[in-house]
Amino acid sequence: MKTPIDYTIEPAKGQALLHFQGRRLPDKIELFETALIEEVRQNGQKKMQLDTQINADFRNLLIHGDCLSACAYLKSQNIKVDLVYIDPPFASGANYAKKINLRTGNGKAAFENSTSEIGEEIMYADIWQKEDYLNWLYERLLAIRDVMSDTGTIFVHLDWNISHYVKILLDEIFGDNSFLNHIVWCYQTRQFSKKYFNRKHHDIFWYCKSEDDYIFNWNAKEVLQDYSEETIKKYKLKDEIGYYRLCGRGIEGSPIKGAKDVDAKWEETNPELVVRDYLRDGFAPSDWWEIDIVNQVAKERTEYNTQKPEELLTKILSASSNEDMIVADFFSGSGVTAKVASDLGRKFITCDIGINAIQTTRDRLVKAKAEFDVLKINDGVRLFRNPAQTVAKLFSLLDGYKDRAELQLGEFWDGGMINKRGTFTPVKFIGIDKKLTKELVDVIIEEVIGLEDTNQEDIKTESGIEPKIPTVKIIYAYKKPELNQEYVNKAIRQSKKTNIKAELVSLDELLAQKADVLYTPDNAVVEMKQYGTIWKVEIKKFFSSYLKNKIDDFNNKKVKTVQKTIDEENGNEDNSNGEEKTGGKKKIEISEIGLELIESVQFDTILRNDGVWSSNLDLEDKAGVKDKIKAVYKLTTNKFRMKIRNIAGDEIIIDSLDLKK
Repeated sequence: MKTPIDYTIEPAKGQALLHFQGRRLPDKIELFETALIEEVRQNGQKKMQLDTQINADFRNLLIHGDCLSACAYLKSQNIKVDLVYIDPPFASGANYAKKINLRTGNGKAAFENSTSEIGEEIMYADIWQKEDYLNWLYERLLAIRDVMSDTGTIFVHLDWNISHYVKILLDEIFGDNSFLNHIVWCYQTRQFSKKYFNRKHHDIFWYCKSEDDYIFNWNAKEVLQDYSEETIKKYKLKDEIGYYRLCGRGIEGSPIKGAKDVDAKWEETNPELVVRDYLRDGFAPSDWWEIDIVNQVAKERTEYNTQKPEELLTKILSASSNEDMIVADFFSGSGVTAKVASDLGRKFITCDIGINAIQTTRDRLVKAKAEFDVLKINDGVRLFRNPAQTVAKLFSLLDGYKDRAELQLGEFWDGGMINKRGTFTPVKFIGIDKKLTKELVDVIIEEVIGLEDTNQEDIKTESGIEPKIPTVKIIYAYKKPELNQEYVNKAIRQSKKTNIKAELVSLDELLAQKADVLYTPDNAVVEMKQYGTIWKVEIKKFFSSYLKNKIDDFNNKKVKTVQKTIDEENGNEDNSNGEEKTGGKKKIEISEIGLELIESVQFDTILRNDGVWSSNLDLEDKAGVKDKIKAVYKLTTNKFRMKIRNIAGDEIIIDSLDLKK
């Protein structure tokens, strides 16, 4: 990976300043290499071209990478955004997961008296220290502001957990004079609490970049609020323009007050005392909106947790952008912003760091007949699907790992690795959203010095007396280029306060070492036969060791849960007869063919020399939760690439040259 280029970002310009311990004030973002992964074209194939002119030859973009990296890319391409809507994590203290369902077909479960759901995959983690969250979001808001056009505005969508803190950050970044609205989105849910008033709304803050020049289409039909039935009934008169009522407010001598009706004959004899108040598409919008959430049976539902309704985004985009303007969402999630932008004739940029979000958005946009390019930020960090799943897997990859409570370590340390000699190695993971800097190295050294008291408990080994903690392990995702093992060694020596060594470990290197455990590829048996000018391609068998393990875990948990219930009901402490009970339900087993493990199949029949995927949309096959893939496809060529995605989001690509004819 090449050394990234630094782009400066303008400092905040507001008067308000939120002070807290560990507050960071970043002034740069890094530009990493970016690769074009796929082109999606509904009519022909055209290569994306960008030059130094603002938004010249713009193509809609779906970017796989972090918000900061996406903003750096937009700056490098001189792309300016007219409207930003972001729905970032809410610091809710929870992990959000996607249910993994077997694609069983025929709208039924695959197995009698069973279920097609085999577990969950974490989509993103929303558990933060408040200060970490505010630093993380502040840096991204600064970067976003830098790619907004002079007339651009931003909507920031949050809830009660953190919105009041972020409002101050927004005042700081954009200036409190640029604050336009605090919008309250009200909705109905099944939530019921007896401890506090039920929380039935979210907060959306709207800011402009220039307080004197921005877009607000208040009279767009999607923005206006609906009249009540009682009001509509008052518009009884009609002409060639439409329904109207008579109004005389503000006209001297008029007897008409408010919404009082007078018949048409009176109007004819007193035209100077009345005006016609026509029934419009709605009345001037307020800052609270009643819009239903996406329910379980809605056609727009993507099965992505925390998905927002299209009606909400339609209102925002219609109000604050015009056709052909660029709309951006830097936390794509289910892809609702990009989808609505496409429907409304806007251009879009959307990005996410999680592969499942990218896949969900990509498929949703294909279904919506949108054209776009998929880019991948090559930031040098290997992830296991997304940051949340990477962190969840990380510590399980360390031999002899124990959490900090077991080792009686302070809160700074995540845990430690027990060594065979009886010593142990404390472990600290810097985090995927953070960067190892010189300042952070100083903090780490102070924490290492704090471990010296533990080292007074030297232990005997075969080779003699050794300190209980000979070394610590620091795992990082990103670091400043000038930081290396030699720098850390020198910094520890210069402190003259500890003999404990600190070993730097790259997250990418660690995951690469465990690649055979984490990234075991799926296996597919595909057969191709020719019938005249047509080639029939058939998936004969599919297997995923990852999903097989997930199903085994699911079955084991189900057996244990059922047995625990039986034992509790019978007063037994254990299952004395040793029988495996499942409450009358069959265990889930993978079929011989394994098609239920496949979510989608795509074909590239263009085969570009640069390796960019160009999907043949006519051949694209995606199975819904209660559907199953076709598994048999008819092509007019025997040269293609075939992409098979399993229900967890893992993909394999098969080249026709490798198929058995």
